[in-house]
Amino acid sequence: MTSDAYQNCEELYTEYKYELRERIAVLEGKADGCKQKQSGQSVTAKEQSLKLPKISIPSFSGKYAEWTSFKDLFVSLVDNNKALEDGSQASLITESAVQLLGLKKVQHKSCIMGLGSEQDHSIASKARVSLQIQSLHNNFSCSIQAFVLPKLTSVLPEKKVVIELWSEFADITLADPSFGNPNKIDLLLGADVYGQILMEGIIKGPPGAPVAQNTKLGWILSGPIQTSKSSASTIRCNHVHYSNDNDFLKKFWELESDPVVADAKPAFSEEEERCEQIFTATTKRDRAGRYIVSLPFKTEDPRCKDGDTKAIAQKRFHQLEKRLANDSNLKQQYTNVINEYLELGHMEIIPEDQRNKPEVVYLPHHPVVREDKDTTKLRVVFDASSRGSNGVSLNDDLLVGPTLQNDLRHIIMRWRDYPICLVADIVKMYRQILVDHKDVDFQRLLWRKHPNEEIQHLRLLRVTFGTASAPYLAVRSLHQLAYDDGKDYPLATGRVLKEFYMDDLMTGCKSVEEGRQIYTELTELMKGGGLELQKWSSNNEELLKEINMEDQTIKGKLKLDTVMKILGLTWNRRTDEFEYAVQLPPLKTPVTKRRVLSDISRLFDPLGWLAPILDSGHMYRRKIILQIARPVGQKILKVKHYGEKVHPG
Repeated sequence: MTSDAYQNCEELYTEYKYELRERIAVLEGKADGCKQKQSGQSVTAKEQSLKLPKISIPSFSGKYAEWTSFKDLFVSLVDNNKALEDGSQASLITESAVQLLGLKKVQHKSCIMGLGSEQDHSIASKARVSLQIQSLHNNFSCSIQAFVLPKLTSVLPEKKVVIELWSEFADITLADPSFGNPNKIDLLLGADVYGQILMEGIIKGPPGAPVAQNTKLGWILSGPIQTSKSSASTIRCNHVHYSNDNDFLKKFWELESDPVVADAKPAFSEEEERCEQIFTATTKRDRAGRYIVSLPFKTEDPRCKDGDTKAIAQKRFHQLEKRLANDSNLKQQYTNVINEYLELGHMEIIPEDQRNKPEVVYLPHHPVVREDKDTTKLRVVFDASSRGSNGVSLNDDLLVGPTLQNDLRHIIMRWRDYPICLVADIVKMYRQILVDHKDVDFQRLLWRKHPNEEIQHLRLLRVTFGTASAPYLAVRSLHQLAYDDGKDYPLATGRVLKEFYMDDLMTGCKSVEEGRQIYTELTELMKGGGLELQKWSSNNEELLKEINMEDQTIKGKLKLDTVMKILGLTWNRRTDEFEYAVQLPPLKTPVTKRRVLSDISRLFDPLGWLAPILDSGHMYRRKIILQIARPVGQKILKVKHYGEKVHPG
């Protein structure tokens, strides 16, 4: 795994915890709504019949080391609970329909399982397509993604079905008027699409008759039909589950594989191409040269603005206030960060006449503290994955964009090829890029310093940490700077395009003079785009002195520590050596695949320097991935773990 994945583990944990609180808050809100309706004597028969299945939610001790096992248990009880699903988790389409419609397939290996099926008896889908369905009776249309399969089901119904419709059906429009004729099924809509097409309106006939449900595609029928009796019967179930329990293990193995021998980078997908097109068509620069980008939405009419995100953000903010009230130091740091946003112009107070503007998105926010950071120890994380009342979040509507930076190990190997190393990072990289004014209302938030004050309505004016498109927009803007202004800085241009990993620069030179020129060109190029490099460091003291002499303002930007962290690696710049240290916690049961992989990967070794030491762990990991690990107790894995032997589990 990359170092970022494990360094940001605490952030993921915090986000998951807030997501859990949000779900509970939504359920509580629905429960309160039901109580209010009951007190007003206005509960319909349909609402009275709505019930959720009982679930015994496990308690969580709050210990960081136990959160992974708790999360796995919670996911199995809630996220993967079939009683909470409306049906299929995925939309499916036949290969013949894809060919007929001329849809573009995107390579996407996935596993499709039906009711009661096991992993070994699942169906493999090798591609996914994007398409739009249109109602025959109105202007409703919906964009969906469907997995491609050779065949979905047999002809349905088996024989022609004749149903006498009662009088209530005289004035309704059926989605499929010829539903009784046997025909091939080419598309199955998932539960996510079903929720979008469902409308109010249901008609029930006499006992044993079908039920009509109103949808945006027209009325649909469901219920029993009369069939001829037979000694044998075929039951068709359209419930499917899109899943791959070993995705985590597979990604783990792929990340550890050698990119040199791995397949070449795939071409951009349809969504990635669209993201590139949006950036190229809408990006501009202000008078100071700073880039102004638009949020890359999947559609022109994002659904996230239709959810009541303000109410959810307000409830989350009250929870945050309680947390800050119990920790005065945390509150002061948090307040300082918000004030810094306002003072630097990265955020603004929304004018009174714009507060009640419709079609906006409010983002919940919370702190993440990183004690290992030298500069910003507290970071405010904006939860763009928080879903509104319609179940859609800002991140759901944003394009992620393609990966533009080079592979981490290639960057490290290129860096170590230089006899003189030079490193730095960009100051607040995301916050140096402006968001187009038309999109800033998708980045609103609530804040106040004291509970007795009126809540302020703010909006972020820069690329925001926590949004799905932020990494792409930041890296793409950096590359665009090299394309636009790089002709005047030949030593800097190639380094910007190939030797940055997000905001971290890892470059080098063959002489002190060349290093000084690289520093000058990079500094000037960054300045033209409103960016600034800080924490310059090198394994060559003479180069650092030259840089310091050239720019007297850089004193606070030099990093003179002997040992420093660079992209997860511990580097001693004076000896020019890498150092490794790991502290494994005592082994706890039950031993899960995730826990084993986590312990094995605590030593971040992207170039395989510790391969002889980690060989036993990697062999065991491979057994897990191939699912041939023997039962607990049958074989002992000889890896010392605080003086004990680890049993495979």
